[in-house]
Formats: sequence, C-alpha cells, structure tokens
Amino acid sequence: MPLDQIKVDIDDLALGMYVSRLDRPWIETPFPLQGYYIKETQDITNLRTYCSYVYIDIRRGKSPVDPVFLENLDSTVTTSNMAKSKKRIVAAKKLKARKGLYKLTSSPAKEVKNASKLHEMAMLASSYIDHALKNHTAIPVAETKKVVFQLVENVIKNPDAYLWLTKIKNKDAHLYGQSVRVTIWAISLGRHLGLSREALNNLAMGIMMSGVGKSELPEELLNKDPSDMNIDELEQFQDHVKHAVRLLKNNTDLESQALGIVMNMHERNDGTGYPRGLMGNDIPYLAKLAGIASAYDELTFPVNSEFGLSPSDAIAKLYRTINQAFQKDLVEEFIQAIGIYPAGTLVELSTSETAMVLEQNPERRLRPKVLLLLDSEKRMYRKFKTIDLMKKENTAEGLRLEITYSLPIGSYGADPEMIYEKAFTSRWSFSRAS
Repeated sequence: MPLDQIKVDIDDLALGMYVSRLDRPWIETPFPLQGYYIKETQDITNLRTYCSYVYIDIRRGKSPVDPVFLENLDSTVTTSNMAKSKKRIVAAKKLKARKGLYKLTSSPAKEVKNASKLHEMAMLASSYIDHALKNHTAIPVAETKKVVFQLVENVIKNPDAYLWLTKIKNKDAHLYGQSVRVTIWAISLGRHLGLSREALNNLAMGIMMSGVGKSELPEELLNKDPSDMNIDELEQFQDHVKHAVRLLKNNTDLESQALGIVMNMHERNDGTGYPRGLMGNDIPYLAKLAGIASAYDELTFPVNSEFGLSPSDAIAKLYRTINQAFQKDLVEEFIQAIGIYPAGTLVELSTSETAMVLEQNPERRLRPKVLLLLDSEKRMYRKFKTIDLMKKENTAEGLRLEITYSLPIGSYGADPEMIYEKAFTSRWSFSRAS
C-alpha cells in the first residue's frame, strides 16, 4: 500500500487521520516510530507539545484535501477550527455541474508552445488595460476579448499546459500576471464543471477586468498586503470594486454577466466579503468560481513574500473555510479541477530528488507525470527526464517511488521560468519519458 503524505498543521488534524511523519525525529518524542492513528482529541494535544506540523498518510486515514477521499469526510469543520472561528457556518445550494462535457484534445507537450504565446498575449492585454487607465483613455475591452476567448478555447483543450505557466513569477507578477493566473485557475474550474463556452468567456473577461478599479488607489496601498492594512486602509482598498464598476458599467463591449463578476467576486459565503457582504445563494454562480480562484492565487502568490504557500498547503487552508468563506462543494470541485499537485508544482520525491509536475493522471491525482530536476543532493541534472508515477511505482533498488510533499515556488533555486525554457524550448523532448 503506497504512502501518500500531506503536510498538515497541528490545529488542522482530525480524528481518523494517520500520522506517518513528524517535523522532527521520532526518537525525540514519545510517539510510536511506525506512525499511528489519531483516535481521540488528546492525541492531537500531545502532538502539539512537540510539533508544529506533521505529515499524514491519506491512504491509511482521513485526508483534508485529496479529492479521492473528500467524499468520505465529515461535512463540518473540525472541532479545533470551530473553536477558533467566530464566523457563521452558511450552507448554500449545491453547484450545478455537467462533468465530462469537455475532453482532452491535446497533450501538454503539443500545447505548451501555444500556451506560452497565449500567456504572453494575455499579459500584454493586461498591460494595455493598465496603460489605458493611466492615460485616461478607453479601456480596450473588445481587444481583450479576442485574446481571452482564445485563451478559453485553448485551456479547454488541455488545462495542464496553462497551469504550468501560472507558476512563472516575474517582475510584473502583481502588475499584470495576477489577473492572468486567476483567469487560468477559474477557466480550469469552469471547464471541470462543464460551463458553456459563453459562461467561460464571461468568467474570464470578468476576472481580467476586475482589477481596473485599483488604478484609483495610491501605489503604496497596492504594494501592501491586505493583512497588514489598518481599518481605514482596508476600506480604501476595498473601494477598488466600486471604482471598477463605475469605469466599466457603461462599456457596451462587456456583458452584464462579466460585470457581475467584477462586482461580486470578493463576496464570501458567510457574508464576510465585500463590497456588499452578500451571503450564500445571493452570490452569483460565476462570481463564486472567480472568488475561490482569486483566493487560491493570493495564498500561492502573496504580495510581499518571495515564496507563497505550496499548492497542498494552500488547498488545506482553503479546505478550512468550508461552509464559511466558501461553500463545501465549491472547495471540493476546485480541488478536483486543479489537483493537489497542479502542473508546474515543485515536489519532493521519496528518493529525496526534486521534480516538477508535468501532467495530471485523472485516475490517481497523487501519481502524476513529473519532470526530474534535482538529485538527492539538490544538484540540477544535466538532462531532465519525465517519469510517469502511475507506471513507475518503484526505484531500480525496489524502493517505493512517490511524492512526499509539495514545495513553494522557487525552492532550491528551481525557477519555473528557467525550467520551462530548458525543458520546452530546447531540443529536449518528452519522448525521453520513462
């Protein structure tokens, strides 16, 4: 039975989980060396004395994040989270979905060149919007549509090629890249749910236009993390939504559904969002999808931090918001859409080698195709090699080969942009896969 481990903070542990690894040597603690099940709350209390986080084996116990096991989880938040939270638990109607509507029609290897070109075009379109705002000229909505609609069509073909590009962080990441990344996350979710092309187009356009109101805010406020703002600063920052609606409401090239996303993507299920504090079913369907995509991006690409959370840690944090900030099935569908290890995620293997996820295996999302980058001493391989963890379950020495945990972007100097250049624009080929 394979060990698929996920890093979990002590406060997020729940009964039924199996602790397989600690944040310190087992010998420094009184706990069984072989791991053990959490059978009572006292087990969590004891762990808190020694550890800040542990790793759980989701093959042997409950998991807070794996889509294969989500259906077996209790629909409520853990007791520890309930005790810490004063927010209301709000249930909402289950999301409508037509899963399986779209089929993969292109491989990441074939699509990645198109992905790179479209990504650059989308970034450029975003920069044109910013330029227009700074110069008080008409916002190029019609021109942006052409790029965004093309992006939607190509993400439908194969999301993995585009999810890879969300990992590339450059100097303009928060100037232009944020809206492009969030758009890709949201299209991938909408594709998974089987939204019509019209809905996907409106979803993408709403997100691409959602930041136009920030042009009305002072630069120093834009460069500040919302968690560090005082009340006055936070209210001023949240006014960017009102500014955006004012700038866009008379633009005949923008559909009302897209404008609704601009207005409502920052609302939250329990009423803690802004600008109107809408709750549950009062929040438009597409705005909910845009909202969770934006929240995930903020966790993995924070404003003032070199490294964001790893994908699995970000997913775990979103999962703690179930039926509070986000309704339960929305979080679950988002996890199923992008996976715990989305394409482009840096991961540590059980061999201590470092790899980057290339492509999901829908049947077993914890065993994707990966690109082997660094050896166990964290030295970069001269040539990269692909490994399909569905097909290669053991090393040549007979040891289990698996992902042990995901890493933040840029860990060990593994820069996604550099890896992209080396892997996809050189003579190196996916045909070298093993």
